[in-house]
Amino acid sequence: MTHVRAIRAIAAAALLLGATAGAQSTILTGASVLQRADSAWASGDRRRARALYAEVLAHDSTQSRAVFRLAQLDESEQRSLALYRRYIALEPGDAWGHMAEGDLLARLGHWEEGLVAYAGAGAIAPGERDVALGRARLLERAGRPHEAAAELAAWTTRHPDDGEAWDLLGRSQMRSGRPRAAAGAFENASHRGVPGAALRLNAARAASAPSVTPEAASLIDSDGNRSTRFGGSIDVMLMDGVRLGGGLQRHLIANDVDQEQGTDMLARLTARMAPGVSASIEGGAMQFDAAGRPGPPSPPAPRTGESWTAFHASARLRARAAGSNGASLDLRAERAPLAFSPALLFNRVTRSEARAMVEVPLARMRLRGSGRVGRFEAPGEPANGRVGAEGALVLPLGGVQPSLQYRLIGFERASAAGYFAPRRAETAEGGLYFDNGDEARLSFAADLGAGAQRVMDHGGGEGEWSPAWRAWGQAVLAIGPSRFWYVEVEAYDAAFAPEGVTTAGHWRSLSVASGLRWSMR
Repeated sequence: MTHVRAIRAIAAAALLLGATAGAQSTILTGASVLQRADSAWASGDRRRARALYAEVLAHDSTQSRAVFRLAQLDESEQRSLALYRRYIALEPGDAWGHMAEGDLLARLGHWEEGLVAYAGAGAIAPGERDVALGRARLLERAGRPHEAAAELAAWTTRHPDDGEAWDLLGRSQMRSGRPRAAAGAFENASHRGVPGAALRLNAARAASAPSVTPEAASLIDSDGNRSTRFGGSIDVMLMDGVRLGGGLQRHLIANDVDQEQGTDMLARLTARMAPGVSASIEGGAMQFDAAGRPGPPSPPAPRTGESWTAFHASARLRARAAGSNGASLDLRAERAPLAFSPALLFNRVTRSEARAMVEVPLARMRLRGSGRVGRFEAPGEPANGRVGAEGALVLPLGGVQPSLQYRLIGFERASAAGYFAPRRAETAEGGLYFDNGDEARLSFAADLGAGAQRVMDHGGGEGEWSPAWRAWGQAVLAIGPSRFWYVEVEAYDAAFAPEGVTTAGHWRSLSVASGLRWSMR
């Protein structure tokens, strides 16, 4: 029995030694593979690194560094998110795991969840620079530059020698419409040798300086009307986000028979009232000379050759909820003469109108709705009411936004004052908007639409659907930090003019405008 017990003890010891040796061999193998994986990662061989880190996890599923690297290397963002969360479970005290999760959530469009992840990182490392600057960058990408600027301002107060933070602060303040404050931040960044900060400082100073904008525009349409406008404006910044300006323009409106000339004097105030809220107010007077008579018959008008002064005013309020995908509201009110043809000016036609537009997120899309109500007045005939509504479904794809749109507009009665006023006009179209941003030296944007339109006259039947298209484009060339040259082109071909200024039931037009904004710095 003693020999049996001895043999059993020897066997158990041998098994234990074998198991220990196997475990040590597995550990050594895992360590060797992890070392080779780290080497492949350092050399930039992502494919080999991914395979080796996966092999490490096959030997040891709790190897946290392999989990983190695989999250960085995986081509699927959803799998990467799962791996980051697995890493956080393995290393709950590592702030960088929370930051990596927050950055990925932001790329997926889950901004609030990303900020929660950064809050977790801040709780672990409350004074960590990477946490503070990373959260500010996330807020910037989320379309909340005011909040990003507030956090960066607090950081630079505590760390005044952080040049990169000063530079990021300046960028956020520029996007918040505060170029004077941005200039101070860029100056600090430039003194600390941040690359590109000096150029951004010049741009901020130019944006806050007084500016002069000479401009000219021309429009022709299928009714034979030709409009030319030239003049200029000047504006100054009273404080960050508030500008006051004025302008003087000369107008020439003509056709093959008649022409009208006028001078427009205007003043404008624009302001950013709060984060995401801006407003503008404009007013002035247009004085038209007694220079011609319209060829087509028109209703009696009270003037017989005297000049005419028309006052105009407009106001606009825009608000957008925090976040790149927040809801937005756009309210406008306007009163102005219809200066599109000699007949309209001879008949002293004026338009008063109010518009409202709301845009809200809808899953991955945006739903836009708008309405307008207006009143057209001309001596010699009753005032004419106009109402309209529009709905659109927009798919935001970064700088490209395809859409489907429907518009309905109608007048209370027909008019003989020189503008086409159908009972109803319907437009159904597909649209495409795109731009390349505003930070390139040459930036451009375009809004295109094509579809069908039908018009019902007063006392007439339903019209047939006919093709309709529209196009708008703008290009802006930065000529140094203080000068910007722009060219804007707009064209229409439709049964009904969008602004209701045609004399017939089909309308084509082309307009071109150009100007140079010159900052006096």
